[in-house]
Amino acid sequence: MPQSKKELNAILKRISVEQDKRLNPEEDEKTVVLPYELGFQAPIIRGRMPGLEAVYDRFARIYAQTFSHHVRRPVTMTRRATELVSFRDYLAAISTPASLTVFGMNPLHGHALFVFEHHLVYILIDMLFGGNGWFENPPPKRELTGIEIKMLSKVVHSALEDLGKAWKRLTPLEPYFDRMEVNSKFTAIVPPDEVVASTTFDVEINRVPYTMSLCLPYSMLDPVRTQLEAGKTSYDEEVNAVNVSRLEENLLNSKVGVKVDLGEARMSLRSFLTLKEGDRILLNQDQNKPLKVLVQDKLKYLATQGAYKGKNAVQITKLIEPPPRFSDLLDQPAKDTAEDS
Repeated sequence: MPQSKKELNAILKRISVEQDKRLNPEEDEKTVVLPYELGFQAPIIRGRMPGLEAVYDRFARIYAQTFSHHVRRPVTMTRRATELVSFRDYLAAISTPASLTVFGMNPLHGHALFVFEHHLVYILIDMLFGGNGWFENPPPKRELTGIEIKMLSKVVHSALEDLGKAWKRLTPLEPYFDRMEVNSKFTAIVPPDEVVASTTFDVEINRVPYTMSLCLPYSMLDPVRTQLEAGKTSYDEEVNAVNVSRLEENLLNSKVGVKVDLGEARMSLRSFLTLKEGDRILLNQDQNKPLKVLVQDKLKYLATQGAYKGKNAVQITKLIEPPPRFSDLLDQPAKDTAEDS
């Protein structure tokens, strides 16, 4: 037992110090000094790249149509968020065997990856060879044959063409095919610790979602970093071929009313009420002057009357241009606002 108040305070202080050591053991250890490698500097990542997201949104819409043509089924594609990860982490998420395409984009330096995940590869192969794309069990993990790789390369080449179209609105780049691998360890396009921009796409076939991805080294995008960070309009300005064909078909099958104005006559209501069978109405139309052709009650053409194959007909002689809806301010005469001095 402590004999004095001084001894009691010393015991309480020792107990408090031992508790602090148990709660914070790292404070009792020596400071660890980490080496700094001057030859390696981690890139500074700043914010999002809306320009790249707009390019990939455009690519998803264009390539969905091309993909549907290959598999002869409707396919939808949607882009997920673009992530900046290390190349090691990106490869670790890929299950083999997969379709890993190494490609470049002129005039950028370096290579990038275009990946079909394991399940999408075998669904695509089955459809390319006439199958229905349904598997009761998970597809086997086996090596792809030469014929299968050749069939997949056709789909990949069309993807690179569509990727070039998607980049054209932002900056003209020309993707080109380098090689295709099935194992991720043979696709060392950058060191494992280097940062890459990874974007995953959801591909829905037969109402079943699959994934594909694009991986671009962050350093590869340096020459176009300004355009990617600034971005442009995120909406798609490319012409959608499917919508255009549907619109064209609907327009061509639309029915419009066409009338030929043979002339006009004015009479009083009394004369109109006394008309009977056999009466003649004189029109104001001269026989030698062109007739007015109206489409949906709008004047569109001038024509001459005649006959064709025993039936009354008109021959179009002039197209009536629609009046301008807006006047250009530059075409208007400038007002003289100068005052006499």
